[in-house]
Amino acid sequence: MSYGFIITRHVNSETTNKYWNQNIKLIRTHYPLKQIVIIDDNSNYDYVKSEFEYKNITVIQSEFHGRGELLPFIYFLKHKWFDNAVIIHDSVFIHKRIPFEQIGLPVIPLWHHTYDKENLPNLLRITKFLKHKLSIEKILNGNDVNILGMNRDKFKLCFGVQCYINLQFLERIEYKYNISNLVHAVHCRTDRCALERIIGIIFSLEYSNLLNINSLFGSIFHHKNAFSYNYDAYVADFNNKNAPHSFVKVWTGR
Repeated sequence: MSYGFIITRHVNSETTNKYWNQNIKLIRTHYPLKQIVIIDDNSNYDYVKSEFEYKNITVIQSEFHGRGELLPFIYFLKHKWFDNAVIIHDSVFIHKRIPFEQIGLPVIPLWHHTYDKENLPNLLRITKFLKHKLSIEKILNGNDVNILGMNRDKFKLCFGVQCYINLQFLERIEYKYNISNLVHAVHCRTDRCALERIIGIIFSLEYSNLLNINSLFGSIFHHKNAFSYNYDAYVADFNNKNAPHSFVKVWTGR
């Protein structure tokens, strides 16, 4: 089955403009023929500049500003570019080819970490915009430890909502939960953090094997200098041919 890459992009400086350029250059190194879709979330186009003339790339200017990690789902459902999508941030850099064509799963997060009930009132507020929200609310609250066979202590959130996902699986989720309606609930970084937790629950409810698999690359806390590894540190490692992971994530305040 076919697959391609969907990248969420937000450029607000000369440095962050380097992210998506490096991202695409490395995808083209390891996946030269795969289609790439960039979903631009309200970038400052005074800074957006292509370093090369990239081919087989589609750029979508999102009308839903600030929705960030939700946007790939919205536009993948609308445009159906390929059978499966690898959804990543612009601040993720691929240093080893992963054979996604061999995965054969309906969905798998790239990274995970344990659910922590962060900002529970906001989680519950956002969940109210979904259909079939009761099962999600119970897991968020921890009121029912074993609802639908899911122990809440085993549930993991989907870090950055980055994943490999099958279109038919996503369409099934959309039909059941109406996740597109979250455009009315997700507006800022705090909401997008909540989305990691809500989407992680939905993935696990609809594909229970994730309770055993968790993610492709493991806990995000196992990433080098997790949550503090910045672009300058990455460039230093890159120049020394010492990329710390197959998929490298850098963090910035945007």
